[in-house]
Amino acid sequence: EFLAGGNGPGSLQKVRAGASKDGVLTALSCDGYSLGGVGRGSLAGLPYVYDCKHVYREGGAIHTNEDASVALRAPGHPQASFVMESVMDELADKIGMDPVEFRKKNKNDEAWHRQLDVGAKAIGWDRRNAKPASGDGVVKRGMGCGLGQWGGGGGPKCVVTVQIGKDGTVVPSVGSQDLGTGTRTYVRAIVAEELGLSMDDVKEEIGNSKLGDANGSGGSTTAASLAPAVKDAAVKARLAFAGRLAPVLGVSAEDVRFEDGSVTAKDKSLKWKDACASLPAAGLSAVGTWQRGLSGGGVHGACFAEVEVDTETGYIRPIKMVHVQDAGLPLSRLTLESQINGGMIQALGMALYEGRVIDPKLGIMLNPEFGSYKLPGCLEMPELVPIIDDGDKRQEVIGIAESTNVAGVGAVANAVFNACGVRVRELPITPDKILDGLRKQKGTA
Repeated sequence: EFLAGGNGPGSLQKVRAGASKDGVLTALSCDGYSLGGVGRGSLAGLPYVYDCKHVYREGGAIHTNEDASVALRAPGHPQASFVMESVMDELADKIGMDPVEFRKKNKNDEAWHRQLDVGAKAIGWDRRNAKPASGDGVVKRGMGCGLGQWGGGGGPKCVVTVQIGKDGTVVPSVGSQDLGTGTRTYVRAIVAEELGLSMDDVKEEIGNSKLGDANGSGGSTTAASLAPAVKDAAVKARLAFAGRLAPVLGVSAEDVRFEDGSVTAKDKSLKWKDACASLPAAGLSAVGTWQRGLSGGGVHGACFAEVEVDTETGYIRPIKMVHVQDAGLPLSRLTLESQINGGMIQALGMALYEGRVIDPKLGIMLNPEFGSYKLPGCLEMPELVPIIDDGDKRQEVIGIAESTNVAGVGAVANAVFNACGVRVRELPITPDKILDGLRKQKGTA
């Protein structure tokens, strides 16, 4: 997988920040460098999502003796979010302010505030330790939160054909791939809704270059590029079919309705297949393209995490994760919730388990197998609570896949800090780093 798919980008970031006693982020200085192996890498800039009047930044790329990095779900954003969310929690702790309120103080936006409030309620934020490591016993619990964002916009590359056959078949053809993100589902749903059919009545063709132009499956742009083109093709097919059926029904095209598997006009009705029988042998086809106004860009979310830390072994057990995500117009709520769950799982892996070990002289990976490259499995899974932010009223399709794994890394790191008081600044957060931090707290390092 690493040889075929490539490595995600890393980063080296050094940050200094200050805040006033009333919780306003006053200044931030950041040296941020992407680590892309022999490539350039990727890193979003700080203060990331937050407002700060005085910011000084230096940065660039540091080349290392390993393969070039490639795009990995929201490249450069989890790294920036992890660092900035760690800074925000430490500042909040220093001035004695609740971390959620501190974030709201430094992000003047109702949508972000709404997501923070919804997530805090869902995780039970009022149970959180007021001070890090203030819980009783050897096994200590803690909570943390974080914010993340992504673009997810679309563009005019997709060409979609909807074919209605004389036998009643309906086939939308799209060149884009379905990577498991639900493309087949929403292609069927859009066409079925427009033609008044069930999704089972639509049989899509997908993922072949002969089927028409399509954008690449990356950057969370597929849905926002493809869905408007599918809608456009389906609308054109419906209007063309209505125009053909109007003389048969003795009405104007504007009176023809497609609903519940039938075609109706005033007091007349035809079953779908009977209506299709009136088409010529070649059937009817319509071509759609991306339409401005049907898709948008810019999504964000708030993630909350609860963990247990065993202060004798350093073992971290994830208890619960909550992610609140806006999405514009959701095409499939089930698929959207699945994307949110997947984002939380991937963020958990980045925070606690996944870490490549590279030989600095040879540039080769020393742990390229599941025994030594750790991934979260069933036993590591916390309770996952995906929440769609229905306060987002935009009627536009926006891709959200990459936004969902950004905020969770910082949320988990902050939960660990709240549980045991150890701030780990290099991922993954492993038991040895926890124990080393606890020893330093006691002055026994």
